[in-house]
Amino acid sequence: MRTREVRRRPRVAVVGPFSGPRAAWGELLSGAVDSVRRAPVEWEFFDDRGDAEQGGVRACEVVTDGGFAAVVGHFNSLGARDALPVYREHRLPVLLPLATAPGLLDGSDGLALRLCSDDAGQAAAVVAACREQGYECLDVVHDGTGYGLRLAGLLREAAEPELSVGVHAEWRTTPGAAIALCGVHHGAAALLRSRAPVDPGQWIVATDDCDIPEFAELAGAAVEGVRVARLTGGPAARVVAACAALAGALGKHPERRGERLVETVRGELACALDVRGEPVNGSPGAGWEVLPVAVPPTPRDSFDVAVVGAGVVGRATAAEVAERGRSVALLDGAGDAASTVSGALVRAYEADTAERARGIRSFQLLWGREERAATHGFRRTGSLVLFGPGGRAAADEGVSDLVAGGLAAEVLDIDDVTRRWPLIEGEGLEGAVWEPGGGYAVAAVALAAMTDRARRAGAHIVPGPAARTLAGDAGSGVVVDGRLHAAAAVLAAGCGTPELLGEHWPAGHTARTKRIQYVIFERSAGTGSAPFPALVDLTTGMWARPDGLDAVLAGFPVEEWDVPPAADTALTADQVDLLRERVGPRLPFLTAARALTSVRGRDLYVSPAALLGPVPGLPHTVVAAGWSGSGFKSAPAAAEAAAELAARARPAGGPPARAWTDATIGGRSDAAAMAHADTVSDDRGGSAKGTEDPETLPAG
Repeated sequence: MRTREVRRRPRVAVVGPFSGPRAAWGELLSGAVDSVRRAPVEWEFFDDRGDAEQGGVRACEVVTDGGFAAVVGHFNSLGARDALPVYREHRLPVLLPLATAPGLLDGSDGLALRLCSDDAGQAAAVVAACREQGYECLDVVHDGTGYGLRLAGLLREAAEPELSVGVHAEWRTTPGAAIALCGVHHGAAALLRSRAPVDPGQWIVATDDCDIPEFAELAGAAVEGVRVARLTGGPAARVVAACAALAGALGKHPERRGERLVETVRGELACALDVRGEPVNGSPGAGWEVLPVAVPPTPRDSFDVAVVGAGVVGRATAAEVAERGRSVALLDGAGDAASTVSGALVRAYEADTAERARGIRSFQLLWGREERAATHGFRRTGSLVLFGPGGRAAADEGVSDLVAGGLAAEVLDIDDVTRRWPLIEGEGLEGAVWEPGGGYAVAAVALAAMTDRARRAGAHIVPGPAARTLAGDAGSGVVVDGRLHAAAAVLAAGCGTPELLGEHWPAGHTARTKRIQYVIFERSAGTGSAPFPALVDLTTGMWARPDGLDAVLAGFPVEEWDVPPAADTALTADQVDLLRERVGPRLPFLTAARALTSVRGRDLYVSPAALLGPVPGLPHTVVAAGWSGSGFKSAPAAAEAAAELAARARPAGGPPARAWTDATIGGRSDAAAMAHADTVSDDRGGSAKGTEDPETLPAG
């Protein structure tokens, strides 16, 4: 019998292939659920083996239970087509992250939401890629499955009359033709292995079920040079987005069901959906990309670079290093990454020059690139940084830097702020920096997208316990935990960084763990429906952002230091009341707002500023840590710099790292330090010339 606590939690049915030939796809669902495990939601798994008939059977089991709030899954489109009428009859919302058949939502009454573009878009993307390569003929080879036949038909429809098309049930091709391989990944792999020797330059693209590591493993050497059509940004982030949206909606509103829950879930998603629940697309082929098949890396215990720490900076760094053609291992650094509980505010403006430069560069690399940012769960709400008397000059200077970097920004008088956002109390403020391109990311989705990028580039994701020791030798590189060797290491382990550095912690820099916590408040009807931006108040330290359509997430600095790894993820009633008291003067409507849920965690705070540079006394080791709550907005630029530093790791006999100084650590921007530095990109995001001394680098 369920306990009273478990009965109180809303339940979500997760339906997918957890066994059978398509079980590798089911791992995406189990991984997505694990990424939102802190949410007060109970997830229950139903195995349909990727079989259409079993999908209908599982749907009947779900509705017969009668206790589920929603469903996520059904990767098999034919199974989803049979299941959706069953769910609709019982008014049960469904999120479909990867079911791609056209017309799947017909008659769903708005109760189903699809987070992916359909296969008509996939066919258009494949045909466009063929045409870009100069092909006029297309041979479509299918595996005989319903999925393969359906895609073959869509490809013929998309290609004619521009291309000459032939459809085959076995490997048979026309000289000079591009080849589209349609089928489930194990069937497509068998077809690929069956082909006769061909010209190495023959252009082959497989359809989206092959965008999974097992396809390359099954195809073996035959996969060399093959491309694959995939959902833009990869499937994993979309599955995480579906689970995160349900976790957010039900975590705040566990009582909501049916159409009301669907409306709430829509507000949690970064992607725009039309009234039918379909993604809002542009041109034919939108939402799809054609890339080389990602071949799983060969098992090894020696790498060019080891990245220790799987938070947002660590994952982004692993991707950067791998994309530069280096072998890289990504290890969890401390097991309790602050990134997983981050509010993930994203903006470019900071009062500190170096921090601001990193923010600008991060927008140039990721957050300012619309489609790519969306695949990372980014919601563009706009960002305000509120400043007090005497802050105008710094704000003007900062906005000039942002505009020079290609970002929209302006300084607003406080009267302008309170007129445009009447929920903000302007007492004690002079004005604000407004960035219309700012906002926030859904942390779990951003982390999944960065992991996908790292995996595709060949990074090894190393499972197991958190790393505990680093040992560097000028002649042999770095050894992690006595078991994994790398020519260089990037230490991005967050709260675990001081322990790993030990005696090598830089003199003059302190590091302490600090409590981070926030509350998500209901935004009642009385507060209006006007958009609410992400905001930071420099006069009090409080910060806030929207959370879905009808809630506001708010936090303030807590003077609780030296925090151990915390199991608690919720605030007490007294702590919530204290937060109301602290944020109320700036956001008065939160004083009486209902608290929906809350989060507690910890982060590493380094003084005088974040560390980004080589570690003296620990050869070939770079540290990137101490972002103090700004990891998400800084990660793309920090990763770029850390990857370059790792690439410059010295061979045996190279000069040792210089001692830590305020020029190399902490983000100080004095002219002498910058002139002496050797960097890949300067603090404005452009190229900077190196010097003869590559061991002293600007940081922070």
